[in-house]
Amino acid sequence: MAAVGGAGTRTPAGPGARWTRNWRPRAGAAVNLLCLPHAGGSAGVYRSWADGLPAEVDLHVVQYPGREDRFTETPLSRMDDLADAVTEAIRPLFEKDVVLFGHSMGASVAYEVTRRCEAAGLMPRLLLVSGRAAPGRPESGGTTPRAARTDEEIVAEIRGFGGSGVAALDNPELREVVLPMIRADYRLVDGYRPERPGPVGAPIAVLRGRDDAGVTPGGGAAWSALTTARCTEHVFDGGHFYLQEHERQVLATLTDLVAQALR
Repeated sequence: MAAVGGAGTRTPAGPGARWTRNWRPRAGAAVNLLCLPHAGGSAGVYRSWADGLPAEVDLHVVQYPGREDRFTETPLSRMDDLADAVTEAIRPLFEKDVVLFGHSMGASVAYEVTRRCEAAGLMPRLLLVSGRAAPGRPESGGTTPRAARTDEEIVAEIRGFGGSGVAALDNPELREVVLPMIRADYRLVDGYRPERPGPVGAPIAVLRGRDDAGVTPGGGAAWSALTTARCTEHVFDGGHFYLQEHERQVLATLTDLVAQALR
């Protein structure tokens, strides 16, 4: 689930600048694609996507508090607080069509943001959920609180997931800096237990790695109950961070799914 975020980011001007990063603005794009990172992740993880997506797609990535250029801010550890803040920040993006993509923890956040957007009359065209079982499934949270684990247990889990930025945990000084942020994300994941998650109106596309032990075929398919529209599933080679291992293939699939949603 977790990996330390990648390259540094700049803070653009304009509405939502505190919460979103947009490295290559595309004023003529047809759709705004909003990405929400995994637990322990930052906006920089998606920086390379700005070069891999077509001109019709304008990439925006949420920057959670407590990382990269928001390092001095306190991380949020409650889903309601995070989803509410993101929903408010992205309102200006709905001047165009909007598609949401979330990986791991970010998939749960994207789902909750979609629910809030629709309740406010803001209608995303598509919800892309990656590397995460549907809310309410056992594999979507597990039984052992992650935030209560020792530093060594957390580091071992992160190494098991792989992904970019894992090498930073070899540096004792960096480890001391990033572990509190990761624990805050884990507290959010541990505390997210919606009893009756309701369906959204947006179609859902489920993406997962074939070897990701945290998302069984059943956990992925269970997302179909959380939309009143169509739900499709797309399986890639690789584990939890398949999207980094096979970035070009993932972006090609995303581009196709976005085009279908806009049609």
